[in-house]
Amino acid sequence: MRQIVLLLMVSISCFIMSGQKSISETGLWNQYFINTDIGNRLKVAIDFQYRSYEIPNDFQQFIGRAAIGYQPKGTQIKLYTGYGYFNSGARGQSDATSYEHRLHQDIWWDSEVSDFFEIKHRIRIEERFVENQDFRTRFRYMLFVNVPFNNRQIINKTYYLALWNETFINGQTSTGISNVEYFDRNWSYAGIGYKFNETFKFQAGYMHEFTPSIKKGQFVLSVFQNI
Repeated sequence: MRQIVLLLMVSISCFIMSGQKSISETGLWNQYFINTDIGNRLKVAIDFQYRSYEIPNDFQQFIGRAAIGYQPKGTQIKLYTGYGYFNSGARGQSDATSYEHRLHQDIWWDSEVSDFFEIKHRIRIEERFVENQDFRTRFRYMLFVNVPFNNRQIINKTYYLALWNETFINGQTSTGISNVEYFDRNWSYAGIGYKFNETFKFQAGYMHEFTPSIKKGQFVLSVFQNI
């Protein structure tokens, strides 16, 4: 229950802080995640994402990312390292884009709180190579909580409530062309998921983004495939 309280506290804090510009346009994020196991210990994770500042246009970002993982014997911990390519656009009429190459390392683990809840954690460290900017790092913590509706656990043909919250902290404040704050952003999400079978899972929900300068919302559509 401590993780749930922490999630609620972080989410509430995002709404009570002031000084940000509120963006009225709602974005749309489309996400496709692929996971597969190689033997007993090795794993591969791939995802593609297409984001727009508004529905259904104004290109925001395309992401292509892949990682290889390892699960130490006798543990629930999963370790990943990977690479991502990011092509980002500017909000509004501009067609200008920029690219970023990004390395990342993940630690995943579960919390055994209740048979009724799925609680997962992820710590991510990123090394960012952004076009025309200095190299910098970023640290991320993500908490997932999934609660099934029509079954005791999230098995095949189960609807569930999906909640997650992620906080981003910059490792450096200088980008080479400007300065940023150590607090980068926070994402708070709530949605409905459906596990069709052991291969496919779907989620649809709303995510509130909070940065030092803006507040904005977006719908998030996600497909998860195990192969």
